[in-house]
Amino acid sequence: RSLLRAGAGAGLRRLTRAEASSTASAVEETPSPSSAPALTGRQLQLHAFQSGVPMVGFGVVDCIVMTQVGSTIDSVLGVTLGISSMTAAAIGLFCSDSCGVLFGGTIEAVAGKLGLPSAGLTGPQMELPEARRAATLGRLFGVQLGVIMGSVSLLFTTEKTKPVPSDGALEAQKAAKTEQPLPE
Repeated sequence: RSLLRAGAGAGLRRLTRAEASSTASAVEETPSPSSAPALTGRQLQLHAFQSGVPMVGFGVVDCIVMTQVGSTIDSVLGVTLGISSMTAAAIGLFCSDSCGVLFGGTIEAVAGKLGLPSAGLTGPQMELPEARRAATLGRLFGVQLGVIMGSVSLLFTTEKTKPVPSDGALEAQKAAKTEQPLPE
């Protein structure tokens, strides 16, 4: 069997027997997830915790920015430009997602400096299905906790309501929509 390898020059060259042997042994030494040592319950808990802590920060930032920006846009631009509350909420979501991307590295850096205990997982162990599930559940519960924490800011927000048109103004709006003359 002949083995070829791309050389630094143009084209392929034949591997020596020693090069072929070292390449084959390097491929064999790369551990696969199926050969990774089994995870302990404690490792899975720590891995979920490590994955979840940064997501608490994301949830807090996301919730506070979305609710505060959306509410402000609804009460200011909603009245001025006549946009719906759902449009204001979508703009708040746009802003909160943008903040998540902009501050994501900072949130992760702060979480990394907390000195959380390490699960001590190897690369192949991180690829195991149970490790992936633990990380996903940790992130899910972390962001949910963050959103609940961020929602506390709503307790301190005064409700800004849109002005409600009087009956006469309401009839005028309805008539304008249906293009019928107002009764006199």
